[in-house]
Amino acid sequence: MDSDGLALPTFGEEEGIEALSFFLGDLVDFGTIVNDFVHALSVDVGGTIGDDEDMSLGLDVFTGEAFNLTIDLQKGSNVEAQPAWMHGMGMEALEQTRLEANLSRLPTFTLSSRDTMAGILADGRIDAQERAQAQSIFEAINLTAAEPLAVAMEDGRISAKELQTFNASLLEAEGVSLQDRRSWHLRAWLPSLPAGTIELLYDFRTIAGVPTYEIDLKMSQWQPLYPQLTIIANGLEGQDVELYIDGLDTSQPRNVELNALFSTQENLTVPRFSVDMYYDAGVRLESAHAIFIDNEALTRVEALVVGIPRSTDVSAVIGDILVLDLVVPEPHRINGHSADSLMLKQLRYLNGFWWPSTAFMRDLPGEMHLATEPDSRFDIRQQTAFQGMRTLDYSSNTDDMDLYLEASGRAIDAKGDVLMLAEDLPTRFVLALTDDFGMRVDSSGVGVKRVYVRQTDVPAAPGVTMERVEVVGQNLKGATIHIYAGPGQYPLIVIDDITDGRLVASAQVFIEPGYELPLFGDFKFEGRGVLLDAQFTGILPTASSMGVNGIVTDLSLIGTLMGDDNPVETRHVLVVDPISSAIASGLAMIFG
Repeated sequence: MDSDGLALPTFGEEEGIEALSFFLGDLVDFGTIVNDFVHALSVDVGGTIGDDEDMSLGLDVFTGEAFNLTIDLQKGSNVEAQPAWMHGMGMEALEQTRLEANLSRLPTFTLSSRDTMAGILADGRIDAQERAQAQSIFEAINLTAAEPLAVAMEDGRISAKELQTFNASLLEAEGVSLQDRRSWHLRAWLPSLPAGTIELLYDFRTIAGVPTYEIDLKMSQWQPLYPQLTIIANGLEGQDVELYIDGLDTSQPRNVELNALFSTQENLTVPRFSVDMYYDAGVRLESAHAIFIDNEALTRVEALVVGIPRSTDVSAVIGDILVLDLVVPEPHRINGHSADSLMLKQLRYLNGFWWPSTAFMRDLPGEMHLATEPDSRFDIRQQTAFQGMRTLDYSSNTDDMDLYLEASGRAIDAKGDVLMLAEDLPTRFVLALTDDFGMRVDSSGVGVKRVYVRQTDVPAAPGVTMERVEVVGQNLKGATIHIYAGPGQYPLIVIDDITDGRLVASAQVFIEPGYELPLFGDFKFEGRGVLLDAQFTGILPTASSMGVNGIVTDLSLIGTLMGDDNPVETRHVLVVDPISSAIASGLAMIFG
C-alpha cells in the first residue's frame, strides 16, 4: 500500500481553496490506505488459520506533517483479555478449533445431543467437568477418536502435537471436520509519528518446516513523544511476545531502522529459539527487555540488554545450544565495547517444573562470536570420559568480557547441572574435544584470568553419583587432557601442553553398594579418592602432590619460575591410588 503524500494546507494567498482541495484529495487517499490495511488485517490475521499459509502485511506511507496514530481494532467477540493502552502496541488473540458437523454422515446426532454439545462448546472449550459428557456424545455418534478429541479440546485449540493422537482424515470421513479460527483485539497509540516516509512490514512464512516471523520498520526523522516503547502480542500461533525499549531520544528527530526474524524449532527434544536482527535506533538506548513464551512447546525465552549501542547486527540461537554472533559498527563502540551487559535465559517446562538455562555477560565486545554446544562425536571403542561434553568456542575484539553460564540438566537434555564463571575472557578461548577423544583448552594472550566450573548431580556409574565436581583455575592458557585405563580399570590422567596457571579441583562422590549387593538396601556413603600428581618437564620430574577428593597445584612450576618470556611446557600424570582410596572410603563409611 502506497501514498503519494499527505500535506496539510497553509491557506496562504497563493494557495487558498485549491490547497484545501488537494488536501482533501490526499486525505481520501490516506484513508483508502488505512482502510485497505485494516481490511487485509481482518482477512489474513482474523480469519481461518491455514496450514503453513504464508502471510504478509505492509504499510508504506509518506506524509508532509507529523501526526498521531490511535488504533482500536477487534475481530470476534470471544477474546476474554483486553489489551492495555500503552505507548506502542498491545494485542490479545484467541485461537480456537471449531468442530464442524456434517449431519448427512451423523444420523445418530440428534437435536437434543446437538443442543447439549452446543452448550458445552459455547466457550469453545471442553473442560474437565464437561469431558465425560462430551465423550459420551462422541461415542454415541460413532466417532472412533472420541476420547482423544475430548481431551484435545480442553484448552479450545488442537495443536499439531495433539493432532497426532488421532486420525483427522478418518474423523472427517465420520462426519466431523476441524477448523482453526482466530479472534483478536488490537490497540495501538503512537503519537508524534514523523513527517516523511514510514515503512512497516509484518511477514509470516514457513522455512524448512519452521514458522518464521519477520518485522521490518523504517521511519525518517522520528522524534518520539516518550522515551519508552512497548509491544505486547499474546496468543498468536500459541506464542506470547513482550518487548520493552527504554532510552528513545525525545529531544530531536532521528532516522530509525529495524529488521528482525524470529523462529522456534519445536521438532527437537529441546526446542530452539532463533533471532536474526539488525537495527539502527539513531541513539544509544538505555535498555531492551524481550520475553517470548511458546505455550505449545512449553518454553520461555527472555533477553535483557543494558546500555545498547546505536546500531547492531546480531543473531542468536538459544536452546540445548547457545550461538551468539554480534557486530557493532566501529563508530558506535565505546572503547571497543558494545553493550554494558546482557542476560539470556530459556526455561523448559518438564515434569511439572520449569528448568532454566541462563547466560550473563558483562562488558560485551564490539564484535563477538560465541558458541557452546554438546560434541556429537561418539565412539564406544575410545575413552568415553569426554564424549558428549559441552564445547565452547569464543572469539572477540576485547579481552575483558565476563561470562556466567548456568544450566540445569533437564533444560539442555544433559546429565547433571552445570555452572561456569569466567573473568576477563581473552580474545580467543576454545574448549573442545580432540581427534583422539581427549579434551583441549586453548586461549590467546595471557589466558583466562579466573574461571570456575561446577557440575552437580551427575550419575557416573551404576550405584555411583558425583554429587559435586568443582574446578577453579587462574591464568589458564592451555592444556590437553587424556584419560587412560590403567591396571584394574583405574583411570590414568595425563595433562600435556601446560605453560602456566594454577588449578584447584575437588569432588564429592556418593556410593550405593546396594546397587550390586541388595543386602545393603538403600545405604549409601561418601566415597574418597586419593589422587597422586606427578609433574614432569621433559623427562625430568619437577614436582609432586597428593590430595583426597581434590588437588591444588601450580600447573607449571618451572614455567612460573621462568616467566612469560621463556615458556616451558609441562606434563602432569595423575593416578588414583586404589589402596589408599579404599582405606579412606572405608573410614568414611564407618566414621562418616
